[in-house]
Amino acid sequence: MVMNLKPALRHQLREYLIGGLVLWLINVAIIVLCFIGFLSFGPGDDGVISYNGCGIACAIFAFVYGIVLPRQAMRLCAQMGVSRRTAFLSLLLTTVLGSLCLAAATEVLLSCSRLAARSMHTGEQFFGLFSLIYPDYSTGVSLHIVPVLYTAAAMMALFSLGLFFTFLFWRLNKIGCIIAALAIPVILTGVPSLLTIFDQIFGPVIALFLKIGHAFLASPWIAMGLFLSAALVFTLISWLLLRRANIRGGTLSQK
Repeated sequence: MVMNLKPALRHQLREYLIGGLVLWLINVAIIVLCFIGFLSFGPGDDGVISYNGCGIACAIFAFVYGIVLPRQAMRLCAQMGVSRRTAFLSLLLTTVLGSLCLAAATEVLLSCSRLAARSMHTGEQFFGLFSLIYPDYSTGVSLHIVPVLYTAAAMMALFSLGLFFTFLFWRLNKIGCIIAALAIPVILTGVPSLLTIFDQIFGPVIALFLKIGHAFLASPWIAMGLFLSAALVFTLISWLLLRRANIRGGTLSQK
């Protein structure tokens, strides 16, 4: 298993980091354009440089990665004689390592952007995912380490959600895929509406959600625990779906 895990992990981690590097460079380009736009106002003009897309972009990247890459990775591993358990474990390790790397790189970019803005004596509003939700939680070690862990935990949760959708639609037939595609948005929009309309019946459920939301906003450590709990649940469900999936390795064409 260890011998098969290393090449699978190496291949998938390379794909993840290449995609993460492209995303990071796009954020760099946007921030540079923000600085260029500020300089174009001239020295006598007051202005504020503001950008808050880095952390949100990382979370969306992880979700899309969880949808796009797993099927390709599982089929390639099957073609190379790697078991689905080893391939699935390499996916999880890739997500953990890649999310930490991308979250750390994003925090470095934001820190450098804030320093550059202050050296230019201008207002700066460079927010990551963590600082958007917890603007006052920025003392001591939490200034850099906690935002990295928070962003990585959010990325893992969204990756596991994308992984769940991938393997769910992989297991379903065409009719089942259509039903699921229609049911998911209905559930996401209909359940909150039902809870609001029948608030007297679902009062305890609403109260539970409010308590979870307050705890989420009160402490980033509780939020990280919720992220990781969601990641664990969706990952376990994804593994149960994958165990009975029909995986066929790709075919190599000869020219």
